[in-house]
Amino acid sequence: MVTAKQLHQETRAILNQLESGETLLLTRNGRTIGKLEPQGTVGPCQGWGDVMGEVWQAQKDIKAADRVPNPVLRERQRRRR
Repeated sequence: MVTAKQLHQETRAILNQLESGETLLLTRNGRTIGKLEPQGTVGPCQGWGDVMGEVWQAQKDIKAADRVPNPVLRERQRRRR
């Protein structure tokens, strides 16, 4: 268990505890408000192209006639004129 004040004052030590695999309950004014737990094993980081690939392909697949203009961009262009 770790208090909010301890988290503020002893951040490095608490992060070290998390890194070593310990799960901690976070309390404020004697009430449990959350749980801090280690992330665990993280797989390889994906590149931006891998993450956004499907979105970009979906955008390309929309036919020009079916596209809806972005109203925010239209208003911005109107104000620049």
